[in-house]
Amino acid sequence: MVISEYIDKVKVGGSLQVSEAEQCLNTILEKDVPDQQIAELLIALSEKGENTDEILGFSRALLAKSRPVPLTSNAIDSCGTGGSGLDRFNVSTTAAFVLSVGGVPVIKHGNKGSKRPNGSFDLLEKLGCEFDFEDNRLADIFTKTKVCFLFARTYHPVMKEVVAARQMANRRTIFNLSAPLCNPANPQYQILGTIDVGMGRQLAEVLRQLGRTRFLIVVGKPGIDEISISGPTHVFEGVGDITKEYKITPSDFGITEQDYSTIPGGDRDENAEIFLSLLQDQTPEPILDLVCLNAGAAFYCFERTDSIKAGFDLSKSLFAKGLVQDKFLEYKRLSNRRG
Repeated sequence: MVISEYIDKVKVGGSLQVSEAEQCLNTILEKDVPDQQIAELLIALSEKGENTDEILGFSRALLAKSRPVPLTSNAIDSCGTGGSGLDRFNVSTTAAFVLSVGGVPVIKHGNKGSKRPNGSFDLLEKLGCEFDFEDNRLADIFTKTKVCFLFARTYHPVMKEVVAARQMANRRTIFNLSAPLCNPANPQYQILGTIDVGMGRQLAEVLRQLGRTRFLIVVGKPGIDEISISGPTHVFEGVGDITKEYKITPSDFGITEQDYSTIPGGDRDENAEIFLSLLQDQTPEPILDLVCLNAGAAFYCFERTDSIKAGFDLSKSLFAKGLVQDKFLEYKRLSNRRG
């Protein structure tokens, strides 16, 4: 099919099968498709509502064209789809250092912010950390620290073909849903946050079909892509072919519920200050609770602990001992070493 046929099908309410969605993206990435047509397709999919097959097909196509990564798949990734529109602290980036010092290997895949400098890699850059390495250096840092960061623009170079079209679409598109599933290292464990329960249910099915060993998808109040300390969080827990749903609340962990507007966070400058204060035990309790709760869920997902609560307690103890700061400084030193 040519791109216009995919557009016509979606515009009348039709959905693409997995193979069609995969071939559709391959056509976009391999052929000289006008940006306007790509944008038209993205808008049509968004207005119809992207379904599981379409997200899966796009994800498979992106993964097939990603730059290979010489790392173990026995690791965890923690990221979110974004889209809340709220000022945020980089919780999953901070949690990566908590997990690694707690013995869980982390291969975090992400990007810079699309509209503001508030993405994972904006924060790392502000903190003075390098993250774009040749394969042998990446593997060496990961072996020594149990944590590394894969910059999406480096590992998915084909995505440059759709930059202009995504800007033309001027909305969240299927790439915002598929990209967080496309860690090129193929880690077998994943924590994925999203902002809508219905979408969480779809993404759970996509992760199951992508073959994750174990995953948690979380939707926090008030519509944030991480576990919340401002109200209940809807969780989809997947192990093999089985997915179960449940809710957790801050009180389950002895956390006092916080109004979300009182939790600090913003662009990379503010978030870097919060990050460094947190490592030095100078940050208000809510941020520490937020990071430890999300890290705790990842400890549980990787089976490092037998419950999220145990993971939360472990995370708190690692901060209290100063080990998270030590791990960050180790990563920063190794990432900046020349030769």
